[in-house]
Amino acid sequence: MKITLLDGSIREFSEPKSVKEIATSIATSLGKKAVGGIVDEYKIVPSDAVIYFDCQLEIITERHEQYLNVINHTAALVTALAIKELHPKVNIAEIFIEDDDEFALTFNLEPRLKIDSLAEITKQAEKIIKENITIEVETIEPKDFKKVAHDNPLLEELMKVNLCANGNALLFKIKDLYIISKFAALTSTGELKIAESQQLSGSYFLGSEKNKMLQRINGMGGVKAEDFKTRVAKKEERKANDHRKIGKDLEIFHLDQLIGQGLPIWLPNGTILKQEIKKYLMEKEWEYDFVQIETPVIGSSELYKTSGHWDHYRDDMFAPMTMGNEELVLKPMSCPHHVSVYRQQPRSYRDLPIRYAEHALQHRYESSGSLTGLERVRAMELTDSHIFVRPDQLKSEFKRCFNLITEVLRTFDIQIDYLSLSLRDPKDKEKYFPDDNMWNKAEAELEDTLKELNLVYKTMIGEAAFYGPKLDIQIRTALNHEITVSTLQLDFLLPEKFDLNYINPINEEERPIMIHRGLIGTYERFISVLLEQTKGVLPLWCSPKQIKIIPVNIENDLQYCEELKDLFKKEYLRTEIDLRDERLNYKIRDAQINKIPFQLVIGKNEAQNKTVTYRRYGSEEQITVSVADFLKLVKQEIVTKGIIV
Repeated sequence: MKITLLDGSIREFSEPKSVKEIATSIATSLGKKAVGGIVDEYKIVPSDAVIYFDCQLEIITERHEQYLNVINHTAALVTALAIKELHPKVNIAEIFIEDDDEFALTFNLEPRLKIDSLAEITKQAEKIIKENITIEVETIEPKDFKKVAHDNPLLEELMKVNLCANGNALLFKIKDLYIISKFAALTSTGELKIAESQQLSGSYFLGSEKNKMLQRINGMGGVKAEDFKTRVAKKEERKANDHRKIGKDLEIFHLDQLIGQGLPIWLPNGTILKQEIKKYLMEKEWEYDFVQIETPVIGSSELYKTSGHWDHYRDDMFAPMTMGNEELVLKPMSCPHHVSVYRQQPRSYRDLPIRYAEHALQHRYESSGSLTGLERVRAMELTDSHIFVRPDQLKSEFKRCFNLITEVLRTFDIQIDYLSLSLRDPKDKEKYFPDDNMWNKAEAELEDTLKELNLVYKTMIGEAAFYGPKLDIQIRTALNHEITVSTLQLDFLLPEKFDLNYINPINEEERPIMIHRGLIGTYERFISVLLEQTKGVLPLWCSPKQIKIIPVNIENDLQYCEELKDLFKKEYLRTEIDLRDERLNYKIRDAQINKIPFQLVIGKNEAQNKTVTYRRYGSEEQITVSVADFLKLVKQEIVTKGIIV
């Protein structure tokens, strides 16, 4: 048996060995630290899992990126047993690793648990940890599943959907409790120190609202008390930076179940923020020679069948609307609509590149369990574009689009996580159009372009679109979700499907190539990122409220305050006067809480001297200047856009 390690070295064994035994053969200290392994880059197994075949093996220790997943998965198993011991009639469903530092556990129990049950469950988990119970693990075939499912119908349902039949799932046994999962765990409960239940909510079984609503516990596990405290503090900080909280505090957006899940409403402040960003983006698109178009928010099902989206994204579309002999669908993407614009007239090689841009309203049916504030919604506005180029223009146009994206993200000071080069999985014949020549050409072109740009990126096999490879700009959210903001995608397929062409210099027809460009993705997702990364301290130019005028004495100072407001209005500065009957310090503090960039404190001296006394958000310093100098300062800051106030 040959085991290929991460550094490329090979270890040979004459008989099967566990992950821990293989680690020990490398170094005794490594064997002691090993908590699991990754087999052939995808299957995570516990340290006592026995390897029987040639494979690539990555050892998981406390320095590995999967280490906390192992700890949290162990905590989830302990928590499941704690619930079972407190409530024997419970049916445990699924375990999830929510992000890098949290587990989720779903279960069915009547009567349903209340929030004060969390402390009791955590206390019971502490007892289980002290008992140092062995955590057994084995693979299982579907035919043997009923032997361990006992009276838990949820486990039987898991078998029906083949979660255990894909070679990834493992069967964990802790005392007499059986749980199916796909993650590694420690070998005994005593290796943990903490398994804390922190949140109780609802969750549909298997993530589908067609199934029963279960209860869900989110929590964290730890092996060192101090490390655990640090992680909890970071988690609380992430919650404070969650765009949903910031959006509520700053009155940016609103979600109403009566209107529908995942259908955000932009409140006045959010509408201003979105409009200011849109004005800036459309200016940049003008600079980069994009032509704005508008297309309908619906399309025929035949349109999406021709494009191939129907076969690949049907589950993400809203149900068709049948009217007479027509079948229409809410627009989930704009690519085929933009193709129609290209097709409206003959094209010459001299016309290319053609750059269509649209800030397009789209609708996608995301599962209710995945909806997350503005981050994941069902109604969205995409900063969309499709560029039609000749083959000799492909690289230069791709670079040009990348430069535009980079410039825009730099303006907002957006911190990216990494760049993802998404390629097809050649073995997946269903997801990807079966044309090896097309794919080889597209992927080679894209990789060459990225090398010429000197970009550092991760290669992600199997993440390409069905029509071509892509470059995605990935960001980490406050909840540690990994999301795509901007994207550039090559498409050799749709021009073929829609028979697009242009006349080349020798009067022959040739196929153009499409580039799909998402400038900042959707406004919804981008603004969620912007709120989190700025912690709600928005740049002055797009801040919904730019200036708060605070009179020292309303009766005496109001006239001058109104004069200032009228003057600022003529300069298109968004200004409010605080007329509340509150103390001056309270008003100043409230303006700070609402993260208003400039607060003007106006009293008798300011009125007599025609000056303003301002203070910036986050500063204690008060500065008195002439009105003209203040306007010059503010207008310059708006024009440059680069200063985060």
